[in-house]
Amino acid sequence: MLTDRKKVLFTAIICVIAIELALHILALMSPQVAFLLSRPLESSGISPTVPDERLGHRPNPAYPNHDKNGFRNPHVPKTAHIVALGDSQTYGQGVKAEYVWPRVLESLTRRSVYSMAYGGYGPVHSLLLWDEAVVLEPAVVIEAFYAGNDLYDSFNLIYNGGQLPSLKTYDKNRMDIVIRAEESEPIATRVSRMIRMQTHASGKDKSIRSWLSKHSRIYGLLRRTRYELARHRPRSNNPCNTHDEWLKAKSFAATHSEYCQVFSNKESGTIFTSEYRLSALNLDDPRISEGQRISLEVISQMHQRAIRDGRRFIALLVPTKELVYGKQAIGIPSANYHALVRNELQFWEETKTFLREHSIEHLDALGSLRAQLEAGPQPYKVSHDGHPNTHGHRVIARAIHSYLNAAQRQLEAEQGAAGDALSRTPELWR
Repeated sequence: MLTDRKKVLFTAIICVIAIELALHILALMSPQVAFLLSRPLESSGISPTVPDERLGHRPNPAYPNHDKNGFRNPHVPKTAHIVALGDSQTYGQGVKAEYVWPRVLESLTRRSVYSMAYGGYGPVHSLLLWDEAVVLEPAVVIEAFYAGNDLYDSFNLIYNGGQLPSLKTYDKNRMDIVIRAEESEPIATRVSRMIRMQTHASGKDKSIRSWLSKHSRIYGLLRRTRYELARHRPRSNNPCNTHDEWLKAKSFAATHSEYCQVFSNKESGTIFTSEYRLSALNLDDPRISEGQRISLEVISQMHQRAIRDGRRFIALLVPTKELVYGKQAIGIPSANYHALVRNELQFWEETKTFLREHSIEHLDALGSLRAQLEAGPQPYKVSHDGHPNTHGHRVIARAIHSYLNAAQRQLEAEQGAAGDALSRTPELWR
């Protein structure tokens, strides 16, 4: 005779098998049920990236929320008033498509905004995309220049990707130094260190989950339920209100303490990845300083092309999360963190000097992001992810909107003082 406990266990197993078989049958009979038991689109196995001879990689048109050109827009318009170029900070990694700053800016301005940003892109990628961007006849082109890894991306595409070789340095001594540094340790190896660690950390139960994902309909139903609940649940970025996320973030930082630092105060909290950021922003590395020279050169080239075509070009300066928190985190005991902040401050000072000397319009997002951090909710996630959250994207969009409006008002005032009819001079942005 079976004991009561064994009977319960046996009954439970039979019920699970029966439910599993029923769900399999329902999935075969009904496409709607099959969809509910399938992977959410974001984890459907479709690669977000496809190879590209010029760019190295390109966003995949088949990926959810990508348009037919592969970029993250609702559709491809015939024309766009504003085109946004940049990397994952503009693409909106980890943020729903409707909340990224190009979409918010479109709502604020009531003018079409088309994003051509993608992860791993830098200013050189933007230059290569220029002809494709101006097909949309934009009045304004915004290049989002990110301190976190754009210098590395520019260097890598020119020196290791074989694109635009004319942008390589003509200084033989500098070239020799760059080559020796790359032979000693390829910079791509250093920059990808955090990504590799994160992959290892998240892959412990991969085989079990993979098997369940392929064979269990119950697991699929549970996964879909969790996904839909999370998708519709209001999210907060205050660690006090996201206790589980904060605990998970601190656990990750403890596991990878060699490159993570935990920061928190009464108002905010997040994880810094100073070593990772510093590897892509260390101006003492000849490859990074070469990437800086290349980046500024191609920004100047885009500016000249815009002038030639009668367009307006704006460089949006996007800081790292670590610099945004700089005033609050001044006491953090990490040499790499402070080295990163020093390098970034130097980088932005040199960048702004170059932009002023070449009369290139630019807007620094640092002040707006810091103001949001102080007022709350914080503009970044509590995790080690360095991308802005929905609050950060909204702040960036509002900063651009205010800047465009202020410039328009200045133009109107200048025209009024000169006695010119406003209709004789086109708006700064149509």
